[in-house]
Amino acid sequence: MPLPQRLSGPVVSSSCFPRIPYTVKFFAPDPSGGLLIRSITVQVTCNNTGPCEARISFSIPREDFDKALERTLTESGRNVRMKGFRAGKVPRSFLEKQFGPDARRQVVEDFSQQAFKQAIEEHELKPVGRQSIVLDGVDFDTPEGLEHEFDVSLRPTIDITDYKGIEIESELTPVKDEELDDALDDLRRQQSTPQAVNEEGLPSDGVAVLTLRWERDGETVFEREGLRMSPEAAPPGVDADAFKEALTGTQVDDERELPFTIPEDFPEVDEEHRGKEAACHIKITEAFEMIPASDEDLAKMLESDDYDSAREIARKQMQESREAQEMQRQETLLLQQVLAAHDFELPSSMVEEQVSGRVQQLTVQLTQQGLEGDELEAEVTKQTESIRNEVQQGTKALFLVSELAEREGLEVTQEDISGELAQIAQRNQASMEEVVKYYRENRLLDQVAIELIERKVRKFLRENANVLAPS
Repeated sequence: MPLPQRLSGPVVSSSCFPRIPYTVKFFAPDPSGGLLIRSITVQVTCNNTGPCEARISFSIPREDFDKALERTLTESGRNVRMKGFRAGKVPRSFLEKQFGPDARRQVVEDFSQQAFKQAIEEHELKPVGRQSIVLDGVDFDTPEGLEHEFDVSLRPTIDITDYKGIEIESELTPVKDEELDDALDDLRRQQSTPQAVNEEGLPSDGVAVLTLRWERDGETVFEREGLRMSPEAAPPGVDADAFKEALTGTQVDDERELPFTIPEDFPEVDEEHRGKEAACHIKITEAFEMIPASDEDLAKMLESDDYDSAREIARKQMQESREAQEMQRQETLLLQQVLAAHDFELPSSMVEEQVSGRVQQLTVQLTQQGLEGDELEAEVTKQTESIRNEVQQGTKALFLVSELAEREGLEVTQEDISGELAQIAQRNQASMEEVVKYYRENRLLDQVAIELIERKVRKFLRENANVLAPS
């Protein structure tokens, strides 16, 4: 079966920060430059330009650059076919004309990759994010050779303390009998079966299949057939008490008419009619009373031999759900406290990149909603600061979670990721192969790993907290 456009992915924990807004990608040197590039020693310098940023500069002698360029042009021309020349013997002038600009850029990229690798090793850099190397304005033909520089974002330095033994009070309470009764009553109603009404007509908690028509000045402005409605759920704009009173006791083919005001924001009615007084016509085509599930039905649903045993099964399930919610609440509060206790600088370029992307998405959404001009600009400006705060909070949480995981040796294994993807496949009724392909093509595997490590950190904080009994 085809996959939905949005898979039901990892269950994002209800942490105090928004979904992590940045995929961590450690920059891996690309071996495409060949042995010649990698065998040349690159002169590299590295200077900090901010709390979490560095500028890497490097230089390549003219002779070394030319050798690398020649090698790249030769590789590019191996498969070129040109009349009058054997494969691999195409003239240098033709290769230069055909591939020269791209080859020069490739050589600079390859040397930049090597410079980056050397800087990481020599200066113990901890880069983060997708590092882009800008080649605009590079002078490829200076007599001295190549000189270039680029900026990288670095992981912040975090002096992390006081994250074990945090006091927190539990709010877990046992399931009371009245809570259990209410839950079972809800389950009875949810599993009710419809039955045609008797001579007393439609009960207030019954269900009617009806035709709904709105008229204004003799003109039908809205009509729907086959609507399933309860007397306890009035249509928009209709007084709830009047609707309930009008429908209760009705039989098939009964008709009712109620005055009402067409809602201002009802999209299926022309704008000229919105907010105006009209008549709501109702005709009953089917009427049912809902028969709640019996004790025997509940026992069967809960896979129990009798109702008393079913009650205990339901109690246990409710208690387990309550415990899971309490653990999640504790984890959220603990992570909030750890976040609040640590303040550190963030890579500004990384934050700004995320803010810019989010603002662009917002602009597209608002434009699709019909905003334009000054109104669009004002709304984007209004929301930008909120976006920036969310990005900063999310980025801070990302680094703090990563630091905690590293300090405590918490890791995400391939087995963890495979297990998570298997659960996603099961939820979406898809094959494992389809899900893996989807997540790879959409570059979501890093996000899966981040969410898994977040869960492990949250669990660690809770298991190492001082959880007090409810007061």
